[in-house]
Amino acid sequence: MGLMYYLQEGIMKKYHVQITSHACPESHSFLRQAQDERHRRVSRLTVFMLIAHCSLLLFISSCGKKLPPVAPESVVPEPVKELKVVSRDSKLLIRFVKPSKNVDGSKITDLAGFRIMRRVIDDKGCRGCPEKFPVVYDIDISYPKDAIVEGDRIAFPDNDLTPGTRYEYKVVTYNKDGYEGPEAQRVIFTWGVPTGKPQNLSARAGDKAVDLSWTPLETLVDGSPDKELAGYNIYRREDGGRFPLDPINSAPVKETSFSDLGLTNGRAYLYTVRALIQVNESLIEGASSDEITVTPKETVIEVP
Repeated sequence: MGLMYYLQEGIMKKYHVQITSHACPESHSFLRQAQDERHRRVSRLTVFMLIAHCSLLLFISSCGKKLPPVAPESVVPEPVKELKVVSRDSKLLIRFVKPSKNVDGSKITDLAGFRIMRRVIDDKGCRGCPEKFPVVYDIDISYPKDAIVEGDRIAFPDNDLTPGTRYEYKVVTYNKDGYEGPEAQRVIFTWGVPTGKPQNLSARAGDKAVDLSWTPLETLVDGSPDKELAGYNIYRREDGGRFPLDPINSAPVKETSFSDLGLTNGRAYLYTVRALIQVNESLIEGASSDEITVTPKETVIEVP
């Protein structure tokens, strides 16, 4: 702005000297017209520069607002894999496998954590309104507090649930710069009141096998009758170990007995049983029964 002012003043002084230096009155009018024309050109240029300068300032300042940084798509982590929500031991677990690559195929070296987002599905809510997916849990990969980590597999409990409510979950990865990767496929789960623990679990040792039996479950943990019993899950661990997240049965056991085959004779095994109820599309697992220990043994048949 100041530079333009001095340029304009210099041009005007130059033409003033030229005008006053001529003694011929006929040329005075012509020079005056030239001076006015050049004055108008300089004025238009000054206004243009002023507008451009102000526009640049407005663009940079943007009223004090800063836009979030945009990460190159090729350097953000891939989405988590095998995302699922399952009920275990009267709890709800968000389970997934952490990615090993970025979306461009390069190896991840700066994975920082995972953001778990959850919303309530309200069929009577506002149709067409934007979805609100608040972050309910933020898992720091360097200090995964409350998370169950087994190699690349991560499970995180969601304890703030209301029975009879449908929830939708999504999980996104993020790197150390805070850039988020694509979200994994969303999952839906309906929470309900879990069952109490099965009673009177008993076991009989066989040759490389164990036969289990228990009393049918009839009530939920709050004492109300169980009207949606879907079966039972059986868990096994060895002495000194812990129960895995998944049961040894591939599908819910409909009866109140189960035979576990292919074991090692002379090795002690511990068992527990949990009942399942079905609420909408979801299976909710109740509390664990008392544990029982049994050791398979070789069957010796005596021949007279």
